[in-house]
Amino acid sequence: MSNPRRLLLLTALVAGEALAPNGAAAAGWLDGLTVTAAGTANWVENLSRTSFAPTRKDAATYELSLDASRHEQLAPDWLLHAGAEATLFNAPAYDLTNYLKLGPRLGLQRKFGLGPYAPVLQLDTALSYKAARLDADRGWTTEASLRLARRFTPTFKAGVTSLWVGHHARSATFDLNQHSCSIDATWDFSDQWTLSGSAGRLSGDIVANAAWSVWGQAIGGGFGPVVSGYYNSRPWEVYNLYGPGWVSYNVAADVDLWSLALACSVSRHTTAEFRYSSAFVVNKIGIRYPTDSWGLSLVHRF
Repeated sequence: MSNPRRLLLLTALVAGEALAPNGAAAAGWLDGLTVTAAGTANWVENLSRTSFAPTRKDAATYELSLDASRHEQLAPDWLLHAGAEATLFNAPAYDLTNYLKLGPRLGLQRKFGLGPYAPVLQLDTALSYKAARLDADRGWTTEASLRLARRFTPTFKAGVTSLWVGHHARSATFDLNQHSCSIDATWDFSDQWTLSGSAGRLSGDIVANAAWSVWGQAIGGGFGPVVSGYYNSRPWEVYNLYGPGWVSYNVAADVDLWSLALACSVSRHTTAEFRYSSAFVVNKIGIRYPTDSWGLSLVHRF
């Protein structure tokens, strides 16, 4: 993680030198900055994304994230937003999966009409560096999303999002090129409680894992020529992420995604949320990798 830390430190020093002669302007700019911190604890079934059920690895994971953003009104219907975010992921039982991601975000929003019920179209872009504990997974991630949303009543809003993600890792095994489409809805059924849900479909590259006792049979023809031919055509390597001899490999797949969340306003600036999420992965030869997770988050806006 030394390279991104040095990059972050250098950026901060350069920014400090640039702002020093104009302290008043810098203070005014910081007044419009919104900072949000979140901590999440998850229990994940099949964290290892493994097809062979007896060898699947379940585990607790923890995430800490910090987001700083600022909005600028360009015109009555146009809003520019820029910021930066950092996310720290930790799985104590499988520490080779740990990583830190950080980078800037930039977006543009257009509102079609006046009032709270006017539709909003939003374009977001992001560039982040993934400083993974495993060297092979380190690299740059690019994201772009297009979202159309609308509030239909004072308590109900919904939207549809299209997202593109590319991760350019040091190893081809961890290279990703994904596209997903999803719909979501939020219902504020009281002053304190909110119910939300989402459903979507993702297509693209997925990183899966297997114990060598299973993988050896797969590439050796023990599960038939179709399985052997496909897995031998995809990038793979022994990285020991989930135990000695465990293989990580890249497959093309379709993923059904859905989630349900219940949030409670603890205070004016703090929200607690319980979320259930499911990702049902099916690769191009019909092999399945189901993953389910339960999580509790605490979000504070400064």
